Amino acid sequence: MKLTIEQVEKISKAVLASLKAKELLIFKDGEARVLERVTEAILADLRAEDALDREVEEMINSHSAGLGGQTIDHRKMFNMIKNKLVRERGIIL
Repeated sequence: MKLTIEQVEKISKAVLASLKAKELLIFKDGEARVLERVTEAILADLRAEDALDREVEEMINSHSAGLGGQTIDHRKMFNMIKNKLVRERGIIL
């Protein structure tokens, strides 16, 4: 994961504070519970992106043997495959 849990919690607090200050949010549950759920949602999205990254790496590794010694730009290939999977699966990053 690119962010620590503490960083995600800090971002969640900032988002909720901003929405609350602008009176765009009305809490139906306790603020602590809302903060927890927002943090969980962000963490779930980050984990999903990590899983996608692992899948892309596996695809590159499994196909790199079939390239017959051709050199490829790993980062460029990674981004191309990831973007294709994101579009196909309708993932929002």
